[in-house]
Amino acid sequence: MNISRFFGSTNREAMRQVRMALGADALIVSNRRVNGGVEILATDPTFVPPEFNTATAAADPPPRAVQEPERQRPRQSTTVAPQADVMGAIGDLRGSLETRIDELLWGSQLRRAPQAVSLFQAMLGFGFSTALLRAMLKRLPEHLPPKAALQWARQELIDHLPVLAREDDLWTSGRVLALVGPTGVGKTTTIAKLAARCVKRQGAEKVVLLTTDTYRIGAHEQLKIYGQMMRVPVHVVQDMAELNRIVSGIRPDQTILIDNIGISQRDRYIAEQAAMLAGAGRPVQRLLVLNASSHGDTLDEVARSYCNDGGEPISGCIVTKLDEASRLGAALDTAIRYQLPIHYVSNGQKVPEDLLFLSARDLIDQALAHKPQGQALYAPTEADFAALMSLAKTPEAESGGTVPESRRRLLLPPLMAMMSAGAAASASLAKTDLTAAWDFVKGDLACASALDLWRTHAGTGPAVSLRHAIDQHLASMHNELACGDGSYVLAVHDGVALRSAPDSQTHLRASLLLTERGEALGSPLQLLTQAEGWSTSAGESALAAPSAGDALFHQVECLDQATDLLPCVHLIEAGGPGVWRRLSSQRWLAHVPGATKLDTESGPTIVTALAKTLDYRLAASALQHLSLVQVAGVAIDDLAFWVGSERVGLPARQKAGVQALNMLAVRVVNRHDGRIVQTHFGLSNLPSEQIGIDLQASWLIMQAELKTCFRYTACGWGALAGGDQADSPQKKALLAVRLALAAWQLRQTPAAAAARSLLDSLAGKSSPAAVMKGLVKLFALHEIIA
Repeated sequence: MNISRFFGSTNREAMRQVRMALGADALIVSNRRVNGGVEILATDPTFVPPEFNTATAAADPPPRAVQEPERQRPRQSTTVAPQADVMGAIGDLRGSLETRIDELLWGSQLRRAPQAVSLFQAMLGFGFSTALLRAMLKRLPEHLPPKAALQWARQELIDHLPVLAREDDLWTSGRVLALVGPTGVGKTTTIAKLAARCVKRQGAEKVVLLTTDTYRIGAHEQLKIYGQMMRVPVHVVQDMAELNRIVSGIRPDQTILIDNIGISQRDRYIAEQAAMLAGAGRPVQRLLVLNASSHGDTLDEVARSYCNDGGEPISGCIVTKLDEASRLGAALDTAIRYQLPIHYVSNGQKVPEDLLFLSARDLIDQALAHKPQGQALYAPTEADFAALMSLAKTPEAESGGTVPESRRRLLLPPLMAMMSAGAAASASLAKTDLTAAWDFVKGDLACASALDLWRTHAGTGPAVSLRHAIDQHLASMHNELACGDGSYVLAVHDGVALRSAPDSQTHLRASLLLTERGEALGSPLQLLTQAEGWSTSAGESALAAPSAGDALFHQVECLDQATDLLPCVHLIEAGGPGVWRRLSSQRWLAHVPGATKLDTESGPTIVTALAKTLDYRLAASALQHLSLVQVAGVAIDDLAFWVGSERVGLPARQKAGVQALNMLAVRVVNRHDGRIVQTHFGLSNLPSEQIGIDLQASWLIMQAELKTCFRYTACGWGALAGGDQADSPQKKALLAVRLALAAWQLRQTPAAAAARSLLDSLAGKSSPAAVMKGLVKLFALHEIIA
């Protein structure tokens, strides 16, 4: 079996490479997070030799550390009985995954080639990442002496390091170059050095300097001084309109160099800067400035943020501050993994002397040069490696080569029940890309956390406490939000009645966290009301449940401590003046009934009466804000959203302490026949100049759709009632909510197409109860294979 490796900064990017290289039916052998992104091992399913030999797989030359997608291979069509196809696919995939081929190759490589261990240690000391080294050293030939192994690694790095082919290629007449990057990396000084080179080649009359840095004190004055020295005009730009106006006034044969304000890789303004440069009126070539003295993880975060900021692709990089860096490897590693051709390197402050155009060979040799300053504090020693190698276990020793029999007996019944559900379901399952479904489940935060907690409940995973499960998931949500590109996190507060027996009644209130596009993150808080009392997942309890308003305010206070990374917008159901008054210090949006009383300039009225007088407009951008595949059971592409809004107040007796509010009326219309599918009314205290009405309208629609998630929760609670009696009600409630969020994510997220198809095959019906049963079957199938 020919196994190929693919690497991407995100799971989606790596899967895109797999599909382009091997087609949509590619078999995923493993999917793992590594430093700098995601590594996927995949193979062409049409090539299945009669016997898989791991030694052959290890000898096959894997692709380059960072490779371009291969041409799609033609696939042979095969006709197999549906159930045989399913069981064969499960058997093949299970065997492949159990061997954990990527770990086996790497572990056996280190044990078979001692020089790989020393070379791995040495390269880490030079600043290269483990992700790059693993991809490279798995191809290290055996029986090489240490010096030859180092030369082999040096040549591999030279071959893979992207650099500008010729310096003259950069300085063509009429080019627009813009330097981007975080603060303090040397963009202004580098712009001056580039301008000096351009003046020397083309003349001062052919060069124009622009700066968008109006934030730092003296920033544009510094560039103006450089411009006066070179007799080059300097313009200060405030916004996109001014940039477009200035650029349009510059001759097409003049070269434009743009110095941009430094923006942290975690600042949301990155996307706005990218949009401004994209609207310059001429194609802008962006170069990312990398500080060689920064830590490797910092450089990776910078490159990932700027390469995914939504603007024109980054065309290369300039490495600065070589004179301050103790190691150059991290900067070169980042250029290799993100395929950013290095244009120049800067090794000092002098203008224009300290700017060098170096070849890949010169850069790698400088990175591998011996530095006699003593032992590096952050590089592992031989003793460290010896200790780690002695503790490491091979996958065979860890699993014994087979799935434990007790685990097999526990999971086979639900799998067999699934397989006997009918020929139609089996045939549908046979056509589903199982591996793509597993890839989404493992890569999605809501689905992965539900799977982990379900394993504990089913007895196939390690036991965890309720507090640990919540804290661990909160940490994962913080990481997800830190890597995302949103400005807000949404907290949807609602409740549902739970029934596990005819004479038992339980009520659950939960807070669901989502991204501003409606992608599920998790639920850190549940409030459970039972006959014996009231309790929360945070540990509080009482004999009687608080009022609905008090319970909501308790949820909001708890979330303020849990979601301190991004501003939180609370989506609530109805409420009232008293509740809205208590939430006046928060950002909130309430889904209200049509009979809600309001006060307008024309006098008192109600929501439905006011909605008839509004001017509605097509909210085209609301579709872009929603990461949903359907609304009210209709494909979202077949719908149009019309929104009307007006500033309103509350009746005189109720408006004390409540500021003016936004009243929204949203009509969901079938774009084919004009039929109104749904109408929603909302009130919010959100500033429309910061959070547009279209965005608020999309949140109102999403909040209505999330009622399905609470129906999933009720079905999940009923299915779990007969499970492990050692689980506390709060732990079962947490699992029910997580399963519901996972089901909602699979049913609504556009990226979950393969997993959604598999879930529909297992569920058979679209009812909440059938969907939750299908989800449990999907998890059971995953456990059998994984």
